[in-house]
Amino acid sequence: MCEFCIKHGEGKKWYLNVKNYNNDLLSDVKRNKIVRNFFYWADKSYNTYFNLLKYMPFNLTAMNFLSKTIVKHIFISNHWGQIIPIEDVEKIILMTNSVTRIPCVCRKITKGKEVRTCFLISLNPKSIGMAEIVDQSFFGGPNLAQFEKIDGINAINFMKDQEKNGLFHSIWTFKTPFIGAICNCDDTGCIALKMYKEVAPIFFKSEYIINIDNNACRGCKKCVAICPFNALRYDAISKKAMIDCERCHGCGICRSVCQHNALKLVDYNKTL
Repeated sequence: MCEFCIKHGEGKKWYLNVKNYNNDLLSDVKRNKIVRNFFYWADKSYNTYFNLLKYMPFNLTAMNFLSKTIVKHIFISNHWGQIIPIEDVEKIILMTNSVTRIPCVCRKITKGKEVRTCFLISLNPKSIGMAEIVDQSFFGGPNLAQFEKIDGINAINFMKDQEKNGLFHSIWTFKTPFIGAICNCDDTGCIALKMYKEVAPIFFKSEYIINIDNNACRGCKKCVAICPFNALRYDAISKKAMIDCERCHGCGICRSVCQHNALKLVDYNKTL
């Protein structure tokens, strides 16, 4: 189990523990401040520090380890993510009572575009979650229409559709262990993915890994093309897809393009 499951899961996957979505956590003064300032902080941090971080001396092994450890420590206590497959997205959506779609913060900062692929979640059916304490001016003014209440079934179907476009799902903490958002990410402006590729990871792998049924695989290469972590490759000898277990993050989106059901997610701990 991951360290979050041990600390906050009470014997199960930590993000399936309803306590980590409790509104009492959101009302914490320090967490409230983090949420209130998060959007402006992210904007300033990206423009001010990202290019600096990219050029830190990661080429030296010792400095590489130290630098990444520092970055991880900074994020893990306040704002950290974990990739989850669509099956667990469904469990979270059905466990919570309010889902609100908002414009993607990352794409607004990096691309200046409004792309509504992020969801705030709450146990309170009358609540719009963190959106209640967010400064609306970040999204262009005090207009609650920027935050769209959506029912759980439509939210799940929306996220399933995003998989076919190569977007994977992730949950995010705001002063750990409080989970306030589900994001749908890809390489078009996602700050977390940029951090992962160019600086240091600020999200965990999922609790799963992909397993390939060689008898069912037809070597169509569609899974290879859609994988955001380059964990799949085509083997010219066997004419099948092959998995790099070190790179696989268990997002499961490769399954959405496999027409032969050759790809299945399995619990990572059961493969050890």
